[in-house]
Amino acid sequence: MPELTITDGAKEQIIDALQKNTGKTALRLEASANGTAEFVYGMRVVGDDDLRNDDVVLDTEGIRVFMDPASSQHLEGATVDYEEGILKSGFRFDNPNQPEIPQIGDGPREDLTGPAAEKVERLINTEINSAVAAHGGTVNFVGVKENKVYLSFGGGCHGCGMVDVTLKHGIESRIKELVPEIEEVVDVTDHSTGENPFYN
Repeated sequence: MPELTITDGAKEQIIDALQKNTGKTALRLEASANGTAEFVYGMRVVGDDDLRNDDVVLDTEGIRVFMDPASSQHLEGATVDYEEGILKSGFRFDNPNQPEIPQIGDGPREDLTGPAAEKVERLINTEINSAVAAHGGTVNFVGVKENKVYLSFGGGCHGCGMVDVTLKHGIESRIKELVPEIEEVVDVTDHSTGENPFYN
């Protein structure tokens, strides 16, 4: 059974919610990975009919807690707290665990077929974007022209000083590995000069 701590402050709020909602007898906790460095948490009061066959059930501080198997692993050793402040009040998870951050892969990809543009776009959508999402970024496929791939960066990658490193040592290497006809990868994110080499 996973170890889970619910502080007195959180316990008070949860018990109050259970008492106010007729038929609610337990707390469901969820912790899921979404490609970033932190888990996405969910919690809600539920009834016994919400219990699933593979759920892990805990009795923590007198509160029944339902968790799916993955969430129970993600929340091993975690503490659920409740903080009340002038600007922000709510539950907070103090979790020693972190999700595995996707990395740009290695090795062959048998699913990359067709013209170079299609292969590159599929590679970006299925592998590269999940890796840069860990830093809050996105990579947008602009096109392929004369064996050059044109990309634009958004989110946390826009204006990031590490974009050149990410582009040259990660993304460009991976694209050239799997789509060898590609000779260069060009970043067209900064359009302040009004010039875009892809469309010229």
